[in-house]
Amino acid sequence: TPLYSSAASDVYKRQVQKGDTLWAISRERYGDPLLYVKVFEANSGNIRDPDLIYPGQVFDLPEEPAPE
Repeated sequence: TPLYSSAASDVYKRQVQKGDTLWAISRERYGDPLLYVKVFEANSGNIRDPDLIYPGQVFDLPEEPAPE
């Protein structure tokens, strides 16, 4: 699954593959699928409905949340 970092930043980019969901992407990136909201909010200009993402879309995945 393509995951690559942005230059000198803690933001990663991820290209959506067939079968991906925001739930699965956030579980892969953060270890917690409930953080799909973080991915959705960071890409709200590209995602109208969090249940509808499409192969080829590239999303920003912000840095991991600070531990509580």
